[in-house]
Amino acid sequence: MWTFLQELLSKATEKQLVFLWLFFCFAALTYELGGVPLYHTDENYYVESTRNMVASGDYLTPIHHDQKRFAKPILYYWLMSASYKIFGVSLVSARMTSAFFGSLAIGLLYLVSRRLFEGRTALYSVLILPATFLYFQISRWATTDIVMNFFILLAIYFFVRLYQSDFKQKNDAYLFYLSMALGFMTKGPPAVIIPCMIAVIFLMATRRQASWSQMRIFQGLVILLLVILPWFTTMFLLHGDEFKDHIVGAEISNRLVHDTPFSLYFFGVLFRYHMPWALFFIVAFFHQFGILGHSLSSVSGVSKGIWQVLSNIKTSVRLLFARENESALLCYIWILVCLVLFTLVRTEHSRYMLPASSAVAILVAKFFADMEKTEADWQGYKVTTILTGIIFLVTAISSCGALYIFNLIYSVPIHFFILPALLLLASISVLGLRKKRQYGKQVFAISFSLVFAFSFLIGEVIPHLSRYPMKLFSEKILADKFSGSTGVYRLGNQRAKLGVLTGLKVFGFFHPSQIQEFMDTDEQVLIVMREKDLREIFSSVPLKVVAEDIAWLRGRVDWERLKELFGKTESVGVSSLTEKIYLLSNK
Repeated sequence: MWTFLQELLSKATEKQLVFLWLFFCFAALTYELGGVPLYHTDENYYVESTRNMVASGDYLTPIHHDQKRFAKPILYYWLMSASYKIFGVSLVSARMTSAFFGSLAIGLLYLVSRRLFEGRTALYSVLILPATFLYFQISRWATTDIVMNFFILLAIYFFVRLYQSDFKQKNDAYLFYLSMALGFMTKGPPAVIIPCMIAVIFLMATRRQASWSQMRIFQGLVILLLVILPWFTTMFLLHGDEFKDHIVGAEISNRLVHDTPFSLYFFGVLFRYHMPWALFFIVAFFHQFGILGHSLSSVSGVSKGIWQVLSNIKTSVRLLFARENESALLCYIWILVCLVLFTLVRTEHSRYMLPASSAVAILVAKFFADMEKTEADWQGYKVTTILTGIIFLVTAISSCGALYIFNLIYSVPIHFFILPALLLLASISVLGLRKKRQYGKQVFAISFSLVFAFSFLIGEVIPHLSRYPMKLFSEKILADKFSGSTGVYRLGNQRAKLGVLTGLKVFGFFHPSQIQEFMDTDEQVLIVMREKDLREIFSSVPLKVVAEDIAWLRGRVDWERLKELFGKTESVGVSSLTEKIYLLSNK
């Protein structure tokens, strides 16, 4: 089987391999897309607002919980509305927009990489990007981030084309501005700020400031205004000061003026959300800037060694600005812009680093392609590969142990153990291919294992083990075509989960009086609460059980309970670790 696969891949062209990989990635991104874990609470805004758009026919003003929502421009809502129209109103349809643009951006990265570098870098970069957890997860969320990332990448693509044509292709300039405008209409200013800062800094670094006259800035501003102004003007005419005050206040002032201290949060995000590629990126970075790859054997003394390293760094930085290294320079500027911009803004969300993921993938791909070209291991590569193999091995052992423990108290399908088996195989493959210097196969082994593991973990394992009753309740609500309000009493983020799953109004309550006020209506409403709260607080309230399920109790799996599970003390069943949750109706 493996021999047949090798022969098939050896006969395929690079573009055919990319196409097959894109097909696999789209299948992985859309696998069990309707399950909530993992999810983001912001999904609730877009799922409900777009559902209201389709139901009401008002495609200008998003409505969430009966309130106008001006937080983001309109394009993403329109894209999700189109998905609803094509595939029907569901969470799968809502997330399909992100999965589609996430897959599309992988193919676009191939075009960008081919423009920037020769050889295998483009192929390796498209293998690496979807195998980054930050990128993979956001591509499955019904949020604006992955679509904006696509338009940022598209703008960078047209800037690269424009630069490489010596600014003679005016259509590329116009498409550069159009891409930023569409990105702005998806999520706002970052879609314009990031590509513009990259272009400005790059042209300054390469001493091409004179090229600004060929960037057709005036025409670009006209394109931006023609795309952006119509909806904003219409919203101002419809909603007046309410819209203006929100844009100026919540969307501008509150994001820029706050007391959050500066931190290195986004540097940490760049590292931990891009593992294990971040290890290779660090080695590639050290080589690029002369920290690795230079022999110090002829240098005697610590001080002379330090001066030698500093001299190497100085030489390497100077070489980075040479004409032949401008593509790498662009990628480093790309990452730096994202880091500096969001560090200055100080709003700490890991997804803000998504635009930098493409540049990280390109530079890591270049690292492997350069080693393949020289047919030699670079300094630091061996240690990094061993660490990667150890990470896969430890993850395989820990996931197998976790599944075994869960199986003692709660039935775990046997095919779930495919996950640790795959991770173990990945560990063996990574270490074995290192010895054979099969760099391309090593990239594929890591990427395939990670994409498969991400998809299987998010689509199968976590939804099964997390025991969240909102899945069953949402299916009941949608099957009954219930369109009223639902309340969730003292269940934390379960409110957001139910809102994401149904696309309907779901309120969170924390005091018994709120429940009484919520029920005081002639219309039917639904309430989700623990069996314990119903018995102890609302036993006298006439509530009808519509559905029931169980959820894991929090804070119960401690060391003593683990000993019970292994038979060292009295055995325990699933009932002692769970609590009953009810979906109740007032009618």
